[in-house]
Amino acid sequence: MSEGGKERSRDTVAVIPEFARPLVDQITAAGIYPAWTLTPTEWFTVDALMKRSGPDMLAAAAVQAAQRARNGVAHARYFLRAWQALPPAPAPSTAPAAAPGSNVVPFPGRAHAAADRPGRAAQAAGFYADLLAEEQ
Repeated sequence: MSEGGKERSRDTVAVIPEFARPLVDQITAAGIYPAWTLTPTEWFTVDALMKRSGPDMLAAAAVQAAQRARNGVAHARYFLRAWQALPPAPAPSTAPAAAPGSNVVPFPGRAHAAADRPGRAAQAAGFYADLLAEEQ
């Protein structure tokens, strides 16, 4: 035992909780292999962050952080501070932001609008058909 606390075993096996599987799998799929030997308190924090920001946002932040790390990332604990600084996930109906370097801002609800009403060519064809029907 060390002074003032428990001694951690060096043979600790990473047991990844089921709720964290999507996050760990996305980070691993990106070619990043940190140790996942987190304490129960740290796993509780990860769970809360996943509920707030979502596993996709956490995984993207982890990949970016790992790419910036000069000596690589040895432990998942490295990501906790960056994850805590992330905003909450956007509401499901929120339109995505424009791509970096793009000068086009997407019109809110545009994806659904196309299915709800015809495009300009179809509208023009409809107007023309109405005019022809009136002449007859």
